[in-house]
Amino acid sequence: MADVLDGRRQPADEIMGRFLDGKLTGGELRAPILNSWLRCQAAGLTPDNARPRLFHDLDFDCEVVRAARPVFERLRTAVMGTPAGMFLGDANGVIFLRNVGEPAQGTLLDAVGSAPGFSYAETDIGTTALGSALVERRTCRVSGNEHFAEELHGLTAVATPIRNPLSGRVAGVISVTCPNDRASMEMTALAQRSATAVEQRLLELSSQHERALMEKFLRTKGVRAGNAALRSAPRNLCRRDRLALEDAAVRLVAQGRRAVLEITLSNGRTATLSAQPMSDSTGIAVEVWLTGG
Repeated sequence: MADVLDGRRQPADEIMGRFLDGKLTGGELRAPILNSWLRCQAAGLTPDNARPRLFHDLDFDCEVVRAARPVFERLRTAVMGTPAGMFLGDANGVIFLRNVGEPAQGTLLDAVGSAPGFSYAETDIGTTALGSALVERRTCRVSGNEHFAEELHGLTAVATPIRNPLSGRVAGVISVTCPNDRASMEMTALAQRSATAVEQRLLELSSQHERALMEKFLRTKGVRAGNAALRSAPRNLCRRDRLALEDAAVRLVAQGRRAVLEITLSNGRTATLSAQPMSDSTGIAVEVWLTGG
């Protein structure tokens, strides 16, 4: 899968030392992991001071937690009886929910701060699947001593961002972890399936007003060419361009104000999107003009 950062090839233990000494040679470390280590170093982290930070007074009734809670309850059996853990983190990398398959694994995870209330953001604990997925905004896999913090070297984890379907913004992250010798690609499938389920729940929890606006837009998707308003996009508009237009329009609607945006389509044509508040104050209307080509 192209958007998965696959970490099955683990680096040697000495690589961190060479990295810190500036003596790392090309090919010793996967590029995404090296980039993460560089970000950690720029943030002032070292393997010795990288620790999860504990937060108090968290809002466990926030939107992403309310959306994820029934998903976690339903998927509890997916990790039951296995040495795996499944986590929900918010957009800042703070863990809110956790499912653990075995009591012994829960004890191990507690010891490294993989528990509700702790931050697994890159700026706190360094390279982890959960933190890197939030930075990279895609599915990430981090194995063994690809982790920046030494206490995580016995674990492999996969994490997938959760996107709010209405705004397109990253609302949180799902992470699945287990001991290195039990890691499999099924972890990726579980993380991605869980993230999709939470995204659907976010849509269900959105206000009726927001949902009505989204559904109206997806039904009409009017594209205006010249002075003629069309009920659907031109036939020569490929699926990729249709999705690009829909994504841009959703982002404009989410801003809730007058705005203009231009995007270049795959055939070189320019699409200009104009967002205008509707006269009856019921939402935002988006029109699209296609020029060129």
